[in-house]
This record gives sequence, structure tokens and C-alpha cells, in this order.
Amino acid sequence: MTDVVVILFRRIRVNGVRRRIIRDVSIIGSAAPCNRFLMIGRRVGPAARCLLNNGFQRVLSRDNVLVFIRVR
Repeated sequence: MTDVVVILFRRIRVNGVRRRIIRDVSIIGSAAPCNRFLMIGRRVGPAARCLLNNGFQRVLSRDNVLVFIRVR
């Protein structure tokens, strides 16, 4: 079984610091145990780190899109 997570994000500047904020998320299969990080309005960094630490690989990083895949 393969799990796929697609994160669409926007870049904003908060107090002079650039941030990537989740704009939309699509999940095929499961994103457990990272679901709590994959919410609209949350930062991309913690979500991406959680996915990578739980067996996902980043297969696409282009413009405002990140795609992660995990084969179980």
C-alpha cells in the first residue's frame, strides 16, 4: 500500500521572517501519525519533518507544492 500527501502552501513574511503556511492538503491513504500537523494555516516545516521522520520521502518540491510518498 502507498500513502501520498500533497501540501499546497503560501509564503508569508511575519516580523521579517519568511514562513511557508499550509493552504491545502490532500491525503491518499494515511498520513498517520502526522495528521495533527497537516492543517490549513499551520506551518509547513513541522509537517514536513513529521512526514520525513515517519517513513515518507519527498518526491516533488516545486513552486508552492510538496509531494510526499510512503510505501508500506
